[in-house]
Amino acid sequence: MRERDKPFVLYRGGLVSLLIVPRGIRGWGQFALWLGLCVPLFVWLGDHVRTHPDGPDYLAGVMLFVFGVIVWLIGGLWWMLARAEVIEMVEVRRSRQYERWERERARRRQQDTARQDAARHD
Repeated sequence: MRERDKPFVLYRGGLVSLLIVPRGIRGWGQFALWLGLCVPLFVWLGDHVRTHPDGPDYLAGVMLFVFGVIVWLIGGLWWMLARAEVIEMVEVRRSRQYERWERERARRRQQDTARQDAARHD
């Protein structure tokens, strides 16, 4: 799959700074599917809390729900990361800084040239 055809974009700003954004209708559809996969967990938790309002079964059910949510999160992130175009924000910032420096150098050269031309005409 080409980078531009991937349904997600991952903006990586560092080791722990990650932002995953859906791209286009495919990305939003897959994101909605991922969110929909969590619905059965909440339905099960609601049923479990209603049928076991207290006791050791209640705590075991809550722990099972938390484990399910963790698996759902890790699985979904892994699934999206595998289908994401990665943009390194450090490189983007570096290239923007370089472009800013180049524009500033060009502006200074232009000012210097204008000053030299003005000095010649005096």
